[in-house]
Amino acid sequence: MGKRLKELQPSATSKKSAARRIPSPSKAPAKAAARHDARTEQLIQRLLDAATRLFIEKGYDATSMGEISSLARASKETFYRHFPTKEDLLRAVVIRRAEMIAEDVNDILADDDSPAQALTEFGERILTRMTTKETLGFHRLLGMSKERFPDFLQLYRAAGPYRVRDAVARYLDLQIAAGKLRPMNALVAARQFFDLVAAEMVISANLSGKANPTKADIRQRVKEAVDCFLHGYAT
Repeated sequence: MGKRLKELQPSATSKKSAARRIPSPSKAPAKAAARHDARTEQLIQRLLDAATRLFIEKGYDATSMGEISSLARASKETFYRHFPTKEDLLRAVVIRRAEMIAEDVNDILADDDSPAQALTEFGERILTRMTTKETLGFHRLLGMSKERFPDFLQLYRAAGPYRVRDAVARYLDLQIAAGKLRPMNALVAARQFFDLVAAEMVISANLSGKANPTKADIRQRVKEAVDCFLHGYAT
């Protein structure tokens, strides 16, 4: 009888195998929650991608929630759980678009780069982004929506363009402190540089409807802007 009971007891090896197969009680819920959060975030991004595309292509009024949920491969119930109204969805689209612009140029203006190098890289990146077909379409969407949702344009500016302008101003202040640029109002100078780089080309692209200028055109425009800016502000 004793021998039979001994045979029924799990060996040390089988205990280790079982431990590997059964998740720790403390870790299993956390992992499940993390997977759920990741799936939810992916779904939200799909909804925002679909909404951005359809709003730009068809306009806000002509786009239905059903079309967006279908393109995003989501049920209407799931859709409304995250975005109760189409206005809520447009607000989320505006904020995400603005944050994407700010994050895209966030790592360019390194403190140890020369003004010519940093401003050239920044100018080429921001001008490339601002003259894409999608960006021009998004700006038209904002323009058409400003009468109904007047706060959205300011929301967009605060979350995107103003953050970019402030980042340029901080970089200019650092270069002034380092003696590489003469004293100036950094916020005004940042706005001036942005206008030198982008104003004419973006206006032209909006009026003509022609997006995506060549890399050579962008490089030339940015070179002209940097040369002009540094002619006035370099020490």
